[in-house]
Amino acid sequence: MSAEQEFEPRIVRSLRRSRVRTEIMMYLYKIYPNASYPADIARNTGIDPTNILGGLRGMGSRFDKSNSLIERGIVDKVELEGAAYYRLSERGKALFESLGMVPLR
Repeated sequence: MSAEQEFEPRIVRSLRRSRVRTEIMMYLYKIYPNASYPADIARNTGIDPTNILGGLRGMGSRFDKSNSLIERGIVDKVELEGAAYYRLSERGKALFESLGMVPLR
């Protein structure tokens, strides 16, 4: 069994079909193990903040909640002083590395 097969095929498919989710993962991988907030992720990826929230949490029909990075356990939500921050989970880091998506630092 390949490393990719260890993860649900649905997760891998949703990443391959979504540039937004992939870019979020790439950014969170770069800053791992640190967390970031949606506006910062948007600024560093060049993606609209609304789309960042959609990729992270799901929103409407475009970003199905069941395929969101949080629902799939790829990203963890961290509450600090009343604000929501997001960090790549251990599972997300392993998935990212297994897919060979590791960016140059």
